[in-house]
Amino acid sequence: MAATVSLSRRSGSDTFPFESSGFGTAPFQQALRAHAERLSVLGLILVELARGGRIDELRSVSGFDGASQLRLLRRQAAMWDLERDFVLQRLAEAGVSPVLLKGAALRLTAYRDSAERLFADIDVLVPRDSLQIAVAALVEADYEPESEDRNKLYLEHHHHLILRKAQGFVVEVHWALEPATSPFRLDAAAFLRDAREVTTPGGTPARVPGPEHMVLHLSHQNLEDGFSQLRRLVDVDRVIANAPDFDWPRLAAEATRMRVQGLVALTLRLAEVLLGTSVPAGFIKGLGLSRAMRAHLALLDPVGLVLEQRGQRRAVREAVLLWCLPDLRTRLRILKEMGTGERDRPWLTLAPAWLRGDLATRLAALVKLTAYQASLYPAGLLGGRSGRRARSFWGPERG
Repeated sequence: MAATVSLSRRSGSDTFPFESSGFGTAPFQQALRAHAERLSVLGLILVELARGGRIDELRSVSGFDGASQLRLLRRQAAMWDLERDFVLQRLAEAGVSPVLLKGAALRLTAYRDSAERLFADIDVLVPRDSLQIAVAALVEADYEPESEDRNKLYLEHHHHLILRKAQGFVVEVHWALEPATSPFRLDAAAFLRDAREVTTPGGTPARVPGPEHMVLHLSHQNLEDGFSQLRRLVDVDRVIANAPDFDWPRLAAEATRMRVQGLVALTLRLAEVLLGTSVPAGFIKGLGLSRAMRAHLALLDPVGLVLEQRGQRRAVREAVLLWCLPDLRTRLRILKEMGTGERDRPWLTLAPAWLRGDLATRLAALVKLTAYQASLYPAGLLGGRSGRRARSFWGPERG
C-alpha cells in the first residue's frame, strides 16, 4: 500500500526505493498491482514504472505483463480521446460550447500521458438553455438517451443526463454540478464563465474549468466517492502542480462562497499528507472549519477512508458528509432528511420494491449512522493509537 501511494506521487520512480522495498519479489508486485487497481491508479503507476525503466520487471518476476497492459491502456485512452474530440466537434457544429469536466478535462491539463488518467464517460457542462440542443446533437451522432421516465426523473431531481453509444462510449451532459437539493452551492455559471481555452492533441478546441474551480469540483467528487479513491487526490495534486498561476486566495473565496470549505480542507490535507502536495502554510486553517468539524473529521481517520476505502459504506460516507457541512443548521436539516428518507425518495422509484423500504427502515439507517459516529469516540477519548493518529491529522507533519 505504501508503495502504491509513493509511486503515485509526482516524484514517483525517481525517489522510490526499489532495491530495498522488495519490488523484485512476486508477492510485492502482485500486491502492488492489486492495490493500484483497487485505488484506480494502475495506469498512473504503469506509466511511472515505464519512465523509470522498471516495467519489464513485472513480467519477469510476477508474470504480469505490465508493458502489454500499458499498451492496452494507451489504446483505450486514444479511443476515448478521439471520441471526446468527436463529441466536442458535434456540439460545436450545433452551436454549443461545453466545458469538459473530470477525466476528460484533466487529461488535457494535469497529466502528461493519457494512460495515467483513465475515465469511463465524457462529462460536459452546458448552459441549461443549451441542454436540449446538446442532447439532440448527440442523438444525431448515434448516442441514445435513457428512457423517457428516467430522463424526467433526472431533469427534476438530478443535474445531468446520460447518453450511450453502441461502441460503449458514454456522455453525461451536465447543466449543473449537483442536485438542486444539495447543501452545497457549486456555481455552474461561474465554471462556464471562467473556463479556459485549450486545444486537444488532435487539434480540437476545448474548454476546461479554471484550476481553482477544478479543485472545488474534485473535492465535491471526493465526497460522492466517500473519500475512498486515491485517484481523486492525485487529480488535485496534479492540477495544482501544473497550474503555475494557481490562485490560492481565489480558491479560498470560491470555496466559501460555494459552501464547500470542509470538502476542500479535507481534500487538500489528504493530498498534502499522502502525496506531498504543496499547500501554503495556514491555508487550510484559514478556510475556517470549526473545532467540532476538525475533530470529528479527524476521528473518522481520513487516511484510512482513502486507503481502506471505508467511505464506500453508506454510514461512513454520510458521517463524512455531515461533518463537511458548513454550519449546524444545515447539518440538522440533512440529519432530518436522512431519517425521513427524503434525500432518497426520488431515486427509490428506480429501485425494486423490496429495496424501497419505509420510515422504519430509514430510521434504522439513521440509528446505524449514529452508532457508527458514537463508536469513534472511545478511541479518540481514551488516547489509543487510532485516537492519537486522528488527533494529529490536521497537524503540520506529513506522512
